[in-house]
Amino acid sequence: MVWTIGIVIGGITVLWIAWNLTLDALWQPTDRVTLRRLLFLAEVRPDEHVVDLGCGDGRIVVTAAKEFGARATGVEIDPFRVLVANAWIRLARVSDRARVRRGNMYAADVSDADVVVLFLSATANFRLQERLRRQLKPGARIVSYYHPMWGWQPDVVGEARGGHPIYVYRMGEDLGRVAR
Repeated sequence: MVWTIGIVIGGITVLWIAWNLTLDALWQPTDRVTLRRLLFLAEVRPDEHVVDLGCGDGRIVVTAAKEFGARATGVEIDPFRVLVANAWIRLARVSDRARVRRGNMYAADVSDADVVVLFLSATANFRLQERLRRQLKPGARIVSYYHPMWGWQPDVVGEARGGHPIYVYRMGEDLGRVAR
């Protein structure tokens, strides 16, 4: 009986890992120092709407709501991570300002976002670029950890805890800098 349970759990684990490897972005938890820098560089203000595409366990969503006073939404395709993220939201007592929903980041409506957070692959950023350009209003910010947006001029380039770049783009007519 114990062997059977072990084999079933092992099989489910192998299938889950294999499925995750087919996605455009592998889950890599962002350290707390870096996630705060992401939100700080994006100039997140209270009551702004932060959307984290591919939010994983929801740590950026929770921090945006709890420490920056933002309304925060995460979009995550993995149902297990959605459950974990929503549990963290309840434990952090930010359910009134934060949520994570299961969904495909390529189909997500971000038109009401003030800030969109990306920690994805270069391919995923490229695939999202046109949707973000079409949907985001002037002045909205995109903050991308590690990978730039192809052909766009960042408004700010910061540095993560490990030295990797953090790119911040402010939407405007030229898709990059907007006069302040």
